[in-house]
Amino acid sequence: MPRLLTRYLAGELLKTILLTTLILVAVIAFGTAIKPLSRNLLGGADILKYVFFAAIPMMEFALPFAAGFGATLVMHRLASDNEILAMGASGLSPARIFRPIFALAAILLLVMLSLVEFLVPMFWSRMESLLAHDVTRLLASAVERGEAFSMGNTRIYADDVIVQEAPEGSDADTRLVLVGVAALQLDGSGTPETEFTADYATMDLYRLDGRSVLKLVLGDATLFRAGDATLVRLPTAEPRAIDLGRGFQLGVKMLTLPEMYRIKAEPTRFPALAGSVDDLRRLLRWDATHRSIAASFDAGRTLELRDVTRDAMWRVVAHEGVTFDDDVFTVAAPVVETALPDGSTSRARGSSLRLEEFWRDGKAVFDVELYDPVAIEGDSTGSGGVPPRIRNLVLPEDRLRFDDSASPPAVVAEARGIDAASIQSESLRARFAAGLESHATRVRNLVWDIDGRIQQRLAQACMGPLLLILGSVLAVRMRTSPPLTVYVIAFVPAILDIVLISGGEQLLRREPDLWGHLVIWSGNVILGGTCLFAWSGLRGD
Repeated sequence: MPRLLTRYLAGELLKTILLTTLILVAVIAFGTAIKPLSRNLLGGADILKYVFFAAIPMMEFALPFAAGFGATLVMHRLASDNEILAMGASGLSPARIFRPIFALAAILLLVMLSLVEFLVPMFWSRMESLLAHDVTRLLASAVERGEAFSMGNTRIYADDVIVQEAPEGSDADTRLVLVGVAALQLDGSGTPETEFTADYATMDLYRLDGRSVLKLVLGDATLFRAGDATLVRLPTAEPRAIDLGRGFQLGVKMLTLPEMYRIKAEPTRFPALAGSVDDLRRLLRWDATHRSIAASFDAGRTLELRDVTRDAMWRVVAHEGVTFDDDVFTVAAPVVETALPDGSTSRARGSSLRLEEFWRDGKAVFDVELYDPVAIEGDSTGSGGVPPRIRNLVLPEDRLRFDDSASPPAVVAEARGIDAASIQSESLRARFAAGLESHATRVRNLVWDIDGRIQQRLAQACMGPLLLILGSVLAVRMRTSPPLTVYVIAFVPAILDIVLISGGEQLLRREPDLWGHLVIWSGNVILGGTCLFAWSGLRGD
C-alpha cells in the first residue's frame, strides 16, 4: 500500500508540474520574441525557431515556480480531501508521506543543475546566433530606425538601403546598396580614426565556413583622417574588410561549466578579450617597427620605407647623425633616394630630415619632411625628384621582425616580457603600461564574472527543490486556506531569493568577497529556514 500511495502521489505531482511548466515556458518564451519582432530582426520561419531556443533558458526560472505551484495544488487537494489525514491514520509518518516530494526535489536539483550549467548556456548562444545570423536584416532594420549599424570598430549610417541577393558578377552572397552613407572607423581606444562620407556605397556579404565577412566600397567618397588632419576626395574608398566571425559576441552566460573552467585557466583566448589583445599586438608591432628603424640608423645601414601612395621605395642612404625625441627621428645631413616602379631613381640631400611616427589604418606609418633639399648629380628639379614632404610611409614586412599570427597568450607574454626601459618613445612606453594594465583589469573582471556566474547558477538550481518542498509542506499546514493563498505565501520568499541571488551575483562580479557570497546564498537560507519552520509545525500537528 505505501508503494501504491507513493506512485500515485508522484504521478499526480509530475502531471501537474509538467503542465504548469509547459504553460509558463510557452508564455515567457513568446514574450521574449516580442522585442526582436518589433525591431524586425526575425523572419517568419525564424520566429518559431527563436521561441523554441528561448524555451530552454526560460525553464531556469519557470521550472522552480511551476514545481512550487504544482506541489501546492496537489498537496492542498490531498489535504483538503483528508487523504493526507488518512495516510497518517494508517500509520504513515510525515517523512514517509513526503518521501515522493523529497525524491522529486532531488531529481529537480539534478535537472536544474543540468539546465543552468549545460543546456541554458547552449541555447542562449543559439538565440544570439539566430538574431545575428542575417546581417543584412540587422543593417536594414538599423537604417529604417535611423540608427547606426556597428560592425567591429566601424560604425555605418545610411539614409536608405537596397538588398540584392546573389548579385551578378560577384561572389558575394548578398549585396547591400546604401544611399547617403557615413562610415566611421574607430581605433582600439574607441577614438574616431578615419571618417568616410559618400553619396552611395555597396556592402558585400561573404559567408565562408560559417563566418561572415563584410566588404564595404564607397563611391565618390570624402575621406578624413583625424591623425594627420588629411581631407581627401576619392572616386572609390575601401575601408578594411570586417570579419564578423560566427555572427555574435560570446558572453559568459553562454559558457557551460567546463568551458568556464577552461576560460579561467587561459582567459586571453576568450573572444571578449580580443580587443585588449589586439591593442597589445598593435603596440608590439609599433615597437618592432621603431626598433627596426632605430637599429638601421645605429648600424649605419640604409633605411628603406615603402611609399604606398606612389608604389615607390623611399630610402635614407646616408646621414651624419640621428636623434630621437617624442616619436620623432631627426636626421642630420641626410641623403634621400626614391626608387620608382620603372626602375628610375632620384636622390637629394637636405640639411635635416624629420621622420615622425603615427598609427593609422592598422599599421605604423611615418610622415617625412626633408629640409633644404638639394638635387644630387645635377637634377634640374632642385630636389632630385624627391618630394620634400611625404606621408604614410610604411616599413616593408620583410624588414619587420614581428609575428602577426601569434596566439593571444603569446602576444600577452611577449608584451609582459618587454623591458619598459628599452622603449625609447615615452608615449609608446606609456601606451604599453596602460595596455597591460587594461588587459589585466579585463582578465580580472572576466574571472570575477565567471566566479559570480558559477555561484548564481548553483544558487538558482537550489531554489527549485526548496520551493517544491515549501509549497508542499505549507499546503498541508494550511489546508483550510485557498491554494492560491498558500502559494502566495511560498511565492514571496522565492521572489526575495531571486532578488538576493541577482544582487549577490553583481557583488561577486564587481569584487568577490564574503559579503557577496552571503547575499547570493541568503535567499536559499531563508527558503530553507521557512521549510524547516513549516516542517516542524507539521510534525507537531
